[in-house]
Amino acid sequence: MIALNDKTALLFDAGNQIARLVTYDGESLDPVYQWLNCDLVDTIRLDRNHIIFVDDEGLWKDQDTGFRITYKDRTVKFVGSGLLVGDSPPNISPIKLNFSDLDIEVIIYERPEA
Repeated sequence: MIALNDKTALLFDAGNQIARLVTYDGESLDPVYQWLNCDLVDTIRLDRNHIIFVDDEGLWKDQDTGFRITYKDRTVKFVGSGLLVGDSPPNISPIKLNFSDLDIEVIIYERPEA
């Protein structure tokens, strides 16, 4: 298991089609809006200790890249970028994952022609 400090998050970067660690203190959503390139975020629960911030309007935008994240028996999919953080309301807590159990896939969506 890897326990990162409470200022570390995992960014799923759709533009570059990679996942990378970033510094996020949870004080404000402003960096999340910048990383996800959006104005409105939603959360997806990965497990009882982790959430992923995603673009709430990702499906409605002209984006064709997303991610499929599988951790243990849970799979989540989203369009655009996402930010995985540890969840301990009201504060962000350290990520505590066994990274060998984390499967990250980049998905390219094909949109039907109008």
